[in-house]
Amino acid sequence: MKPMTRLEKGGIDYIIGYHTQENRPNQIKGPIPCNRKDAWLGKGYYFWAEEEFAHYWGTDMKSKNNYYDIYQSEIENTNILNASFDEDSYFFFKNAIEKARVFFLKNGEDPDLQKVHRFLRDKFWLKLKINGIIFDDLPMNPNGKNRVYSDILPMYYKKRIQIAIFNKNIISNFAPFKIKEQ
Repeated sequence: MKPMTRLEKGGIDYIIGYHTQENRPNQIKGPIPCNRKDAWLGKGYYFWAEEEFAHYWGTDMKSKNNYYDIYQSEIENTNILNASFDEDSYFFFKNAIEKARVFFLKNGEDPDLQKVHRFLRDKFWLKLKINGIIFDDLPMNPNGKNRVYSDILPMYYKKRIQIAIFNKNIISNFAPFKIKEQ
């Protein structure tokens, strides 16, 4: 397994991201935004930092017709909050979520995922010109899959790293990577 891939061009740091979609008769020309109510970081263009999890997402969520496609992009690492590997970014991210949660509770509302992320997008991320967030969540075994994320249970040391991009302009060189995977 290789680490999150980066490259530098013209003095700008880029992250290589993997975007998974269901297989289609025609390849897509750009990433498709996620609008799901249960999206971890709200509306955005979602990428995986590692190919391994792009495949898992394909088999678990994007294979209605038994096949999925993975596309690769270069994501400009400008104003991206890295809540997985940067201590300051992590605590800023965590505190922003706590502030949103408290705001809703004080107003007698349930701080559900969609409300919190809409609030953060409108009150924090857009105003601070944050283009995206790198975030990890706990690995899961959905739909009866039996993947090994750790041989040292309950220590899950493999991070499922997602990159949610809010500003499509920092995504470049979107291209097919693996097509018609099963």
